[in-house]
Amino acid sequence: MEESLLDINNLHTYFYTENGEVPSVNGVSFSVKKGEIVGVVGESGCGKSVTSLSILQLINPPGQIKGGEILFHGKDLTKMSEKEIRNIRGNQISMIFQEPLTSLNPVFTIGYQISETIRLHQNLGKKEAKQKSIHLLDKVGIPNANKQYHSFPHQLSGGMRQRVMIAMALSCNPELLIADEPTTALDVTIQKQILRLMRNLKDELNTSIILITHDLGVIAEMVDRVVVMYGGEVVEENDINNIFKNPKHPYTKGLLDSTPKINQLDEKLISIKGNVPTPDQLPHGCNFQDRCPFVMEKCRESPPDLFEMNNQSSVRCWLHQEEAKAYD
Repeated sequence: MEESLLDINNLHTYFYTENGEVPSVNGVSFSVKKGEIVGVVGESGCGKSVTSLSILQLINPPGQIKGGEILFHGKDLTKMSEKEIRNIRGNQISMIFQEPLTSLNPVFTIGYQISETIRLHQNLGKKEAKQKSIHLLDKVGIPNANKQYHSFPHQLSGGMRQRVMIAMALSCNPELLIADEPTTALDVTIQKQILRLMRNLKDELNTSIILITHDLGVIAEMVDRVVVMYGGEVVEENDINNIFKNPKHPYTKGLLDSTPKINQLDEKLISIKGNVPTPDQLPHGCNFQDRCPFVMEKCRESPPDLFEMNNQSSVRCWLHQEEAKAYD
């Protein structure tokens, strides 16, 4: 068995509102092995980003991690002090946030921001930190890195800012990189360059990556294993080949059916009926019941467990209960 770098076990992250507790992440479990790229996919509001922020302990009031474990090298991040988590955050675990313009400080140059990260975690002097920053900017494909080191975020294009975020995230050679929608709002050419860059850096440094996206095209190109989320839960987990060839959960099938096929451009796209329920209005029973074409009475009566189908896949659906029992 390959060694797990990160193990999330039964994670619960709630937000407090006027209407009481709202479960944004409700019992999520999955692991990431060393050197593995895991894709987390689902529609907006399914809990993908909240899961990633929970890993880095960046959930602030009115949010709170209510239960579960987040084990990094076997140590529970949820039980660490702020000082301990700061030594890990940005150093051993880094994150590329969804909006690079809002994630970068507009009043400081990009070089200063990368250098400060390096100096904070690696105790290098100003000169050494600057040299390493310029090397990183060059490594992520920013032309004329010496000059761009002195640029402010607003002077760069969206693609260049995203490259700066990647350079900053990789500045301390993290063991785990969390990329939250790293290609959002970028044109197709820049998207491909960013994805190629991430894969090359992963191959060079053996960095594990959690890639959060709603784009199945990005998933197909990048990841080794897929975690599908819906309504704050993991509804299916499988390796990349099986997810596309033999999806188990009706929601996963719906996502794949709604993706354009290059050889079927004249056919009408199939959409998933209905809307994603808000976290404070989840139905009793299966969260997907109101949108599922295979819904049964049992689905409305009780929520299904995450059934293990084999060593590589699991699915949260009553349709596969008997199949899971046969495996057991």
